[in-house]
Amino acid sequence: MSARKGVIDPAKTDTQDMFIGWAKAPVVDRRFLLGALPLGLIGAGGASWLVASELEDPGAGAWLTSATHKVTGALVNAPYPMLLVSDPAAPFGMRTVLIAAQGKCNSALKFADKEGLPVEASGVLIERKDRRMLEVPSFLDEWLTPVLIDMPGSVVMPDTVSLGPAHLAGTVMDSKCFFGVMRPGRGKTHKACASLCIRGGIPPSFWVRTKDGRESVLLMTDAQGGPIPMDILPLVADPVEAQGEIVRVGDMLQFRADANAYIRI
Repeated sequence: MSARKGVIDPAKTDTQDMFIGWAKAPVVDRRFLLGALPLGLIGAGGASWLVASELEDPGAGAWLTSATHKVTGALVNAPYPMLLVSDPAAPFGMRTVLIAAQGKCNSALKFADKEGLPVEASGVLIERKDRRMLEVPSFLDEWLTPVLIDMPGSVVMPDTVSLGPAHLAGTVMDSKCFFGVMRPGRGKTHKACASLCIRGGIPPSFWVRTKDGRESVLLMTDAQGGPIPMDILPLVADPVEAQGEIVRVGDMLQFRADANAYIRI
């Protein structure tokens, strides 16, 4: 009598080709895995390389947390807190070092009584190429000390030179993260963090890239050279363009444009 339809005849079954969890894998499966595993590893490695190659360079920023740095210079509070440091070897004979408090808020930095005076400030240095920032510790009564040194007048009151009107396209970022605290400290994934930093008084930077790949970082101010208003926050980390004026103050370039001059692109 023939086997009923739908019933497996044990006599015609090759148990060597069946998968059983507790038994040795069939020969055909072992051959497939031995051939597919190297190909899978090569494919995964190639895909990883392709994805990594499409990512942008996070930049040359550094957050030098391994040591406490001391910076001596004239203290300035406008348009943002900064130290003007005399350095004959530097361009224009000086260096500008922005100041930021630990965390995302500069409101605790109260030093109006030392405005324009030579001081020694202690903190952690953050730098990106020729741009520097000093992150000062939370114990704010110990990080700043007046010093008795002569500061050249060209440093205490640096020249303000207009380089003319300019139409620039780039990205608005907070200087602290962009200089090196976060890598990369830019782009959509950094929008919330950058907005909080700028809202807290961290100086905003306008990151511009030329067609040949060179980058330029300009300190952002309003059209009169004061702090840019919080109206800029919705555009932080988005591609934008604006018509404004490039101004050199000492060794630092500023891009002066009101917040309503920026347009998302």
